[in-house]
Amino acid sequence: MKLSVSYNVFDGEELLEKSISTIRSYVDHVSVVWQKTSNFGNPCHPYLENLLKDLASKKLINQTLEFIPDCANPAYVNEVAKRNIGLEIAREAGCTHQMSMDTDEFYIGEQFENLKNIVNANGHDASYCEMLTYFKRPTYQVRPFNEYHVPLIYEVKPSAHYVAGHPSPVSVDPTRRMSLVENPLILTRDEMEMHHMSYVRRDIKSKIINSTSKSAFTDVSGFFEMFDEYNLGETFFTTHPPGSETTVEVDNIFGLSEL
Repeated sequence: MKLSVSYNVFDGEELLEKSISTIRSYVDHVSVVWQKTSNFGNPCHPYLENLLKDLASKKLINQTLEFIPDCANPAYVNEVAKRNIGLEIAREAGCTHQMSMDTDEFYIGEQFENLKNIVNANGHDASYCEMLTYFKRPTYQVRPFNEYHVPLIYEVKPSAHYVAGHPSPVSVDPTRRMSLVENPLILTRDEMEMHHMSYVRRDIKSKIINSTSKSAFTDVSGFFEMFDEYNLGETFFTTHPPGSETTVEVDNIFGLSEL
């Protein structure tokens, strides 16, 4: 296996270096497909480009490519295009497998290595795991667990590509569904989980107003007020207030700073 990971980046860049560090020793190639302008026409943070140059100088990133979105298209169209660019970069680098990631995704190294071994041993062309979500702080983990999955390693087949809303063996982000999947691996929580710092942000407003799924947030101003005042153990809401989710305190296993 020659594995490429491609990051889809507009904001959340404060998490990027730590995220890459969790998987860098297990992958052969890392690319970043990034935007100066969001899919809604908003500018990125001014330090993003310099950060990417710094990460490249540290050998954490092999290749970057700026993506210019067509804001006349629905946001998901641009996002799928970015993921397919990452897939094509993997092909050009001679990689046999590829994984698309966002900046807020973290993995435990031993679990990631085990995933690669299982995929290699059994010829899986796709793999998926469930996730643990974090809210506001890297030590506030959400309960109850959701049953949503994240795609992991895909085989780079000659004509395979990401297709919005393509059928998937489990529920995953519609922009991360690969065509031509025939032998998927679905991991249990005991085998592997993705630690999703979904709502751990220096700029939570940028995340929400530029999200592909922002239309699902029915009370954006209410969410921002709730987020600012939120304390451990309280219930919270994201897309559907008032919500029944809460948080428990866990160790800061990835050493993330309090944003």
